Amino acid sequence: MDLKHYVFDLDGTLIDTEAAVLKTWQHTLKEYGYEYSLNEVKVVLGVTTDIGLQRLNAHADENYTYKWQTNYESYSQEADFFEGTKEMLKLLKDRGCSLGIVSSRSQKEYERFFKSFHLDELFTTVILEEDTKEHKPDPEPLFKYMELTGADKDICIYIGDMPTDIQCANNAGVISGLVTWNGSGISCDEAKMTFNDPKEICDLAMCSDGTFNRDKL
Repeated sequence: MDLKHYVFDLDGTLIDTEAAVLKTWQHTLKEYGYEYSLNEVKVVLGVTTDIGLQRLNAHADENYTYKWQTNYESYSQEADFFEGTKEMLKLLKDRGCSLGIVSSRSQKEYERFFKSFHLDELFTTVILEEDTKEHKPDPEPLFKYMELTGADKDICIYIGDMPTDIQCANNAGVISGLVTWNGSGISCDEAKMTFNDPKEICDLAMCSDGTFNRDKL
């Protein structure tokens, strides 16, 4: 079948936000009396705030998210597209592919910190934290994407940078793709495909017969 729906994680996959996110977590946790190194707070990457706090065994009040978003303002300018990702997205769109985002970011964060990237010009469907009850690695966010678009799982691929992204895709029966172009060194044997460069996704979309054989995975 044709692979028509390319769905992406946001942070660490399309946009390099790792330094900004980690510095914000470190900064905000310090306000609550916690001292964590940047390496220690890496466990929060790719998950919601509540799960991140649980992983760090940190306790915070209901103001934590507001404080985090306020502090992120100071670091958000460090974020930018990974080299080649914007061009890859434009090529996919030009070839008639449907582009989607499934992210653990909240709607407020998405509107506040990603508006400058003009993502709405490229993506037709965006699934964020508030859109589902369960979150990655649960498959519900991808099920929500397929519900809204009417896409069959056999024509979808979900591409991310974390094991939770791969597990979400596999749990949903969607082809899973792991990116390594962010230099994180993270690997995941469960990933059906690995992409070392955005050009490899372009190659996938431009394969000679225009189709993708799932049986080869």
